[in-house]
Amino acid sequence: MYVVIRLIALLIALVVSPLVLAQQPPASNSSPAGPRKLQACQVIARVDNQVVLVSDVLWQVNMIIADNINQIPPDQLDETRQQIIESQLRQYIDTKLIYADFRREAQMADMGSIRKQLDEPFYSGGTTGDQPGTVPGLMKMVNATSMTELEVKLAQLGTSLTERKEAYVEQAIVGTWVQNKVKVDKPTYAQLSEYYQEHLEEYSFPTQVKWEELSVSYAGGSSRQAAQQKIVEAGNLAFEAAQKNPAAGTPIFAELAPKYSDGFNASEGGLYDWTTKGSLVDTKLDDAIFSLPVGALSPIIDSGSALHIVRVVERREEGSTPFADVQDEIRKKMMNEQFNTQVQDFISQLRRKTRIWTIYSGDTTAEAFLTQPGQSRR
Repeated sequence: MYVVIRLIALLIALVVSPLVLAQQPPASNSSPAGPRKLQACQVIARVDNQVVLVSDVLWQVNMIIADNINQIPPDQLDETRQQIIESQLRQYIDTKLIYADFRREAQMADMGSIRKQLDEPFYSGGTTGDQPGTVPGLMKMVNATSMTELEVKLAQLGTSLTERKEAYVEQAIVGTWVQNKVKVDKPTYAQLSEYYQEHLEEYSFPTQVKWEELSVSYAGGSSRQAAQQKIVEAGNLAFEAAQKNPAAGTPIFAELAPKYSDGFNASEGGLYDWTTKGSLVDTKLDDAIFSLPVGALSPIIDSGSALHIVRVVERREEGSTPFADVQDEIRKKMMNEQFNTQVQDFISQLRRKTRIWTIYSGDTTAEAFLTQPGQSRR
């Protein structure tokens, strides 16, 4: 199974509610504005034979409001709730479109068997142990520590564990159906190579160095002469250490820096990880570490507030990560891009061809509803 990136991850992570059988509202070609207040049992949308009630999205609306209650003026609470209801419905529509497509094309699907297969992951948390929509995921979401507490908190939000289980089944079906409808071809070697060449900048890196520093400050009333004496003493010891251990790639300031240096990382031996040219504020230090041979000590450098001796431990010249090292990464990226494009095309097709009814738009296509401004915001 391919790595499913943002689009489909967001899609199947929507916490949706079960199919609720209710009488379809009369169809209308007009576009009535949504009422100021909606009741929990009120029908707000229909997709094929699927009815959406206010209560199907209200529990999420209540969570959003609770999380942001301090930012909502009391006199705007009802209006804000209506806006969020419409917003949640808009997010819900794509899930309903895909689920309706599944029910149309897979009419012989054994729903009882599907539900039974999903029992274990629903209660155990799925592949991650706390997948959104599962019992552990819901417990994490509402900060519940037991099943009893979870059921109480879900009831307070206007939903139930039974509804959440049906929602999880719908989510799983939607995700599997999308995987079934979208076919991704494995890129050829030539296509991988072409992608690498076209995106070579992404796999290129500038010259970088690892380096170490002895630094003695003379700002804030400290004597520059005293700093000079201290850095000279440290430099002589550093020179002796370099003579004893001249191998490139080996730091030699580990014992000297804690004793002589007052740099911010002196306790760590004054060692700096990979640094790119131009990243240091002090241009003198920046120039020094990118001009010194590996293993060589710099002369004393005066930065205006401190005296420094630096040494390059290791250098990595600019270049590109070899194609062989990123071939698998490119393959996954190309397949994910292809997958996302096809998912978008599949959903766009469903939006164009599927007529829906909503309390905000009347009878229209899903595409028209999802692209028009929110009625409750007008």
